[in-house]
Amino acid sequence: MNTMLRVLTVLLVLGAVTAEDCCSSEDRHELQALWKEIWSAAFTGRRVQVAQAVFSDLFERDPASKNLFKRVNVDDMNSPEFRAHCIRVVNGLDTLIGLLDDTKTLKQQLDHLADQHAARDGITAAHFDEIANSFARVMPQVSGCFNPDAWNRCFNKLAHAIAAKLH
Repeated sequence: MNTMLRVLTVLLVLGAVTAEDCCSSEDRHELQALWKEIWSAAFTGRRVQVAQAVFSDLFERDPASKNLFKRVNVDDMNSPEFRAHCIRVVNGLDTLIGLLDDTKTLKQQLDHLADQHAARDGITAAHFDEIANSFARVMPQVSGCFNPDAWNRCFNKLAHAIAAKLH
């Protein structure tokens, strides 16, 4: 009986640790509902502003990361090149969030993004942790009903998948 209790305890601990990293069905649906509210057609101008706020937060905390975006004119964050980059980032995230319930297609999209980022010099997995932190700081300012736990579990899963091919 003692052995069975130990095994059960180990399984419960493993389950709790695994659950912290899991983007559950409930998390996915909550994230999709939040994103739909934020990203509705009525707020298309807000997309660039949200992305710029995320990048501003990133550059404030990690000024060297700005060097990764020289090809999109990062020195002028209001330039058409950087604004277009912002749109690509948030539209890419929009696609990923929309695919959360279609795991096979999501995996293909994540693999594609991982390949794109692996081909860029200087990008590391740590940069994805940093931008995840920036999104986590900006998103509560955008939505009053932001659930940081659900966001972090799902966003981190996506970010880690994209960063998987980085050295």
